Amino acid sequence: MKVDKPFGTEFNQAVSKNTQSQKMDRAQANFSEILESARNIQENRADISISNSQLFNSMDFSPAQKDAISRSEEALTLLNHLADLLDGSTGSISSVDSAVSALDSNTEELLSLKENLEQGDPLRQTIDEIAVLTTVEKIKITRGDYS
Repeated sequence: MKVDKPFGTEFNQAVSKNTQSQKMDRAQANFSEILESARNIQENRADISISNSQLFNSMDFSPAQKDAISRSEEALTLLNHLADLLDGSTGSISSVDSAVSALDSNTEELLSLKENLEQGDPLRQTIDEIAVLTTVEKIKITRGDYS
């Protein structure tokens, strides 16, 4: 038994088009809201004039945490420098070797600083992750993965 739609084909097509149109309007409105919030975020970022060092100094860190954070930042800076040396044609073998050596000694110092932190300090995990990253990159360079 076939059941006819109660209002006929033309009405049902109009309702279907209206529903699709409403869905598109909602999607466009949602996208517009997302776009507007992204613009606001960019504008707010431009208004923030506090530097990382000001933020770092204003937080309540122990001296051991400050030392560990500074060493961690140095390790990440060394990794960026090493990436620049490997990407560009200006990096000689000796400059790459010296950067790897500096990164290796920085990692050792970082791991020794980790021992001064409390057991539950989340910075300990961050230091472990940085140490793993630097060690893996050192192995890749030594192995010749970037040659």
